[in-house]
Amino acid sequence: MTDSINKRLTHFQSYAESLSMTPEEYALSLHEKNQAIKSVFLKSESKFELFVREFHNLLDNLTHYKETEAKKGSYEHSQLIKQVTELLSTTSQDPKLLAQLYQHFPDGIEGKIEALNKSIN
Repeated sequence: MTDSINKRLTHFQSYAESLSMTPEEYALSLHEKNQAIKSVFLKSESKFELFVREFHNLLDNLTHYKETEAKKGSYEHSQLIKQVTELLSTTSQDPKLLAQLYQHFPDGIEGKIEALNKSIN
């Protein structure tokens, strides 16, 4: 049992150092992230639920685009859309990752997409 704990501690320290952090800084960083994620789940339940619905709607639209419009473009474009859709599908299954995304887009995804479209056009 002690060997297992020592191996985990050594791995933890090595990983922290690979990030140019002390083990203490890394532990505090993990704690802050966990605390932030839990606050999303506990305090922002209705807004978080709306965010998840928006995210899934975006994914559904992208999937529909992949299956219809993307095929009209180049093969490379179609493959790129396929890869992005698969990444977002995988992402949408992880509640912790969705909570972290929500922290970056607390006001929703739609406004960010509209701003991005305006900057592209």
